[in-house]
Amino acid sequence: VAGMLSPDGRCNTFDESANGYCRGEGSGALVLKRSLDLDSREKDHVYAYVKGSAVMQDGKSANLTAPNGLAQRALMLTALAEANLHPHDVSYVETHGTGTKLGDPVEIEAIADVYCKDRAAHRPLYLGGVKANVGHLEPAAGMAGLLSLLAVLVYGKITPNAGLRKLRLRQGPAQLRSMASTCPCCHFRDVAAATRHKLGACPRRGNT
Repeated sequence: VAGMLSPDGRCNTFDESANGYCRGEGSGALVLKRSLDLDSREKDHVYAYVKGSAVMQDGKSANLTAPNGLAQRALMLTALAEANLHPHDVSYVETHGTGTKLGDPVEIEAIADVYCKDRAAHRPLYLGGVKANVGHLEPAAGMAGLLSLLAVLVYGKITPNAGLRKLRLRQGPAQLRSMASTCPCCHFRDVAAATRHKLGACPRRGNT
């Protein structure tokens, strides 16, 4: 689709130079267990708990690649309700963040509406976007984002967006923060969320 792919061959997530996404290749795997099935004798190493998740249809949108901000808001609120969490409990969101001129602002606005309403300035919401570092893995994009989120929880640090030059979030709420390559890594609370979107009429997924 015209305008989807970046002529620069990069996903410039959150950057003023965002002009489409770059395809990447990759795969990943996770082992999921119910908490009731965890056995101390097996010495299971638990990296994180999935408190809640949601799947939602994108609904009507302008075209195949146009995101639906209302559907994104509803998805995030549903996942939070499933997890029995308040939006302010979440300190970090691993975004879909493709680096498109249309998609990124819609997603940022939806995230801000859900997580930043009446949020205290001293408790900012941090955003990450692994596509800036590995490209858009398409079928494996959700796995890449989830692994990126797990790394944040395990190490307590956010990976900077590669090549970020001029942050596009300056018009967003003051409570939103994104990590530039020149910023130090941040430590924060242990609750995070991930959003994953698919093209057009395919389902969107959110995890908390």
